[in-house]
Amino acid sequence: MKKRTKITVSVILCAVMLFTSVTGASAAGVSAVPESTKSSVMESVADILNTAFNSVVEGLLGVIVKLLPTSYKVGRMSNYKSENFYRGTDNFLDAPVKDAKWSLGYSSASIVPDDFSKGLYCKGGYDVNVKLTEIIDDLKVRVIAIDDGSGRGTSVFAVVDCLGLANSDVRLIRAALSDYARKNRIVSINVSATHVHSGIDTQGIYTDTFKKALNNIAKSFIKSDNLMPAVNEKFLGVIIEKTAQCVKEAYESMTPGTLTYAHTDINEYVRDRTAPDLSIDEIYRLTFTPDNGSKGTIIANMGVHPETVGFGLKVASSDFVYYTEQVINKAGYNFMFIQGAVGTITERMDLSNDGVSNDRIESTKRYGEEIGYILLGMTLTEEECIEKVVDSEREAKAAGSESYTPWYEGHKAVKETQLAPVLNIRLKECMVPVDNAVYEALGKVSMANNKMLTDEDGKFYTVTEVGYMEMGNVKIILCPGETYAELIKDGENMEDFPYECAYDVMNSTDVIVFDLINDAVGYIMPDDYFTYATIRYIEDSGITIDSSWGLTSLGRHAATNIYGEIYSVYDSVK
Repeated sequence: MKKRTKITVSVILCAVMLFTSVTGASAAGVSAVPESTKSSVMESVADILNTAFNSVVEGLLGVIVKLLPTSYKVGRMSNYKSENFYRGTDNFLDAPVKDAKWSLGYSSASIVPDDFSKGLYCKGGYDVNVKLTEIIDDLKVRVIAIDDGSGRGTSVFAVVDCLGLANSDVRLIRAALSDYARKNRIVSINVSATHVHSGIDTQGIYTDTFKKALNNIAKSFIKSDNLMPAVNEKFLGVIIEKTAQCVKEAYESMTPGTLTYAHTDINEYVRDRTAPDLSIDEIYRLTFTPDNGSKGTIIANMGVHPETVGFGLKVASSDFVYYTEQVINKAGYNFMFIQGAVGTITERMDLSNDGVSNDRIESTKRYGEEIGYILLGMTLTEEECIEKVVDSEREAKAAGSESYTPWYEGHKAVKETQLAPVLNIRLKECMVPVDNAVYEALGKVSMANNKMLTDEDGKFYTVTEVGYMEMGNVKIILCPGETYAELIKDGENMEDFPYECAYDVMNSTDVIVFDLINDAVGYIMPDDYFTYATIRYIEDSGITIDSSWGLTSLGRHAATNIYGEIYSVYDSVK
């Protein structure tokens, strides 16, 4: 311990001395040093500071983790028993069975607790212990049940308006449906989150944070099982009840029809908060059209944090998802939003407020509406969009704004393809090592509901699920965390990554990511990206802390471990 402390202190002192001498020299001779040289020097200084800072943080956190007691909820890998895990379809088909048809059913319900107005619930996202004061729209669960007519069983997808659900909580939902699923040959039950940052906390770390930490540490020291629950148990109960109810309703409302697929560029609507700015610049649309003329269903997928309302406000909201749904419902469709490769991607607000208002709620509303119009107009020309989709009253509000560019201006229709009725899905239960000391510390004292285990050497693991699915010729990654775009489409810092990007591995760009499926394990970034906080030189800002996303990640090797498991599933069925 002393040796490690001396090393880290020495690294800091060297970095500070170098930083002082370099910045002093550059300041003294600023007119004589070429700009490119100054930038190169400052980038080197930032790299040294970054390495030193993260070494110190990792060392200190390592000490803290060793001192913490382990709660009774942390089990041993050797004693682990798998329950309520669904593997998916028994075999993968290359083509539809004879006379096969898609069938799909839909249901949704509000998950707002009946005692919400009493101020008992904390916001899930950003600040801790923030009591929600009102709800401005709704928080819902949306469910589809889908079958390809092959006789291999039905798959279910549920999406909850929340930050994320731990795998252990997903299994409670499955437990509530076990008899029903067995009776009706439901072979896959998958639960995701819209990842909204202004919903009710479902992850535990945002509710009674400090009180819970002190209580659980103290009780774990004395080997007591009297721990504070990680999440609000009543709210979790509401989610379980309403999701199970909706699964049954969706299954029982299944009707035959066709399923189509389209996607279009939305680069102007999303931005990456960390350098380099890289995202999956597509919004994907799956449209189910029933043969009997009843209401169809639009399933949207894109990687973007629904977090605008969450900044600094105490109101509950499902952010843009609610307002997108309003547009889709008005057009005569059911709606489901499934989070894409979200990484650190967020809404680009300069288009959503259109110069009409800087108010966060109004901006979110207009952003959500615009996403809805883009979904509806995806396969239409500009003229058809104006005729069939454009809300002239809404457009009039922004008519006098110099900053507004109509969403449909210059719009070109994209191709829509009909998907053959083939639904292949395979899930794998896996135990992923925890390399992040923050994550390990939270797990040791059971601050969240993620299932934590230790091996015989005391190494921590979390139990999670990964998967791979095909809907027709569309390939879908089922990921339990928040995927960085580089892992899908390649980019910087992938040189030393042990796998190729998903487009190359799967030999297709028709690859969709369903993030936060069946778990919420945090950010999944290329291994070389991982830091507890990134110190970077930015020309306009100088040396600054650029991000700290690594704090909410399984650790340096999360991407290798998780995407390695995903590719093992892919390889096993190809």
